[in-house]
Amino acid sequence: MMLKRLLAFTAWIVLALSFAGTANAQAKPKDWDALVAAAEKEGQLSIAGPPGDTYRSALIGWFQKKFPKIRVEYNGASGRDQVPRLARERQSGVFNWDIYIGGPTSPLGALKPIGAFDPLPPELILPEATDNAKWHDGFRSGFMDVEEKLYYAFDGTTSDVLYVNADIVAPSEIKAYKDLADSKWAGKIVWEDPRQEGSGLNSALLYKLTYGEAFIRKLLAEQKIIFTRDRRQLTEWIVRGRYPLAVSLPSDQLKIFLEKGIGKNVKQVEDAHFIQSINPGFGAFGILNRRPHPNAAKLYANLLLSVEGQTSWAKQSGGRNSRRSDVPIGDPEAALKPGIKYIQSQTEKMVAQRQLMAKISREVIPQ
Repeated sequence: MMLKRLLAFTAWIVLALSFAGTANAQAKPKDWDALVAAAEKEGQLSIAGPPGDTYRSALIGWFQKKFPKIRVEYNGASGRDQVPRLARERQSGVFNWDIYIGGPTSPLGALKPIGAFDPLPPELILPEATDNAKWHDGFRSGFMDVEEKLYYAFDGTTSDVLYVNADIVAPSEIKAYKDLADSKWAGKIVWEDPRQEGSGLNSALLYKLTYGEAFIRKLLAEQKIIFTRDRRQLTEWIVRGRYPLAVSLPSDQLKIFLEKGIGKNVKQVEDAHFIQSINPGFGAFGILNRRPHPNAAKLYANLLLSVEGQTSWAKQSGGRNSRRSDVPIGDPEAALKPGIKYIQSQTEKMVAQRQLMAKISREVIPQ
């Protein structure tokens, strides 16, 4: 009897493994191996991406290890530097790059109008990459362009609006984000400059959407806020306590301090009544047309959106999260929460409002 049970159990295991192998084989399209071979024959992939070793590691480290025959050329720079350079190159007939990775607003504002991107859906042949059930609010909600085909945000990090140095200001002292207008906080706030694209502008826009234009005008004009474009400096100022409150604190910079054992005194302030948004940061991309390595670009795009690619993003990007629900959470404080409706504040549809907010900021911020 025991022998029969053992044989039956062994047969069940063999059958289960057989089904698993079949499922894994079906997970890859029939032309996947041919795509890999073609990409390896090209031998190179050129990515214009966000700045810093943290993002470089998160975006290409896993891919380079998986495909050592494909050399990845990675140029890291902020969108305000990267996008104009790419636009000038393309207008001069130079097409050096396969993929652009970075915040949506700059490429949609400057690269889309010159026809720089190819449609993404035809390139995505890996079922895992577009599995609707695995993406927050469905796969299509990640498209940032109005046509929903050119530029895709895979990042699922919520807007990091307000932080305090808890050694100086207890988080409970601020009941709502509008409390920043209290005169006792004048001269004690540092804010990433909202006069240009970035997290600082995104936070200002959310203030405007939540409390109205008159409120944000008054806040920016009268609270003696310190504005900076230096993300590391902003982080160091709140960590060291020079300024106890920070708007749009960059989580990747804070993680660098935390890894050194400092910055644990920096705490996020939450406000359930404030409009919540997904702030993709640098976590969005498009495939450039007339690219030099089309097969390598296609291979990378599919795997970037897979569990493997998004796990690397969540684990290695310095506290960012993915919109995929089946990968680890990079920053629990900035993770998408069930039951909350988030807006995508960096879609192409929001460009006019962002430009207006930048204009307002330039008008009211004291020179």
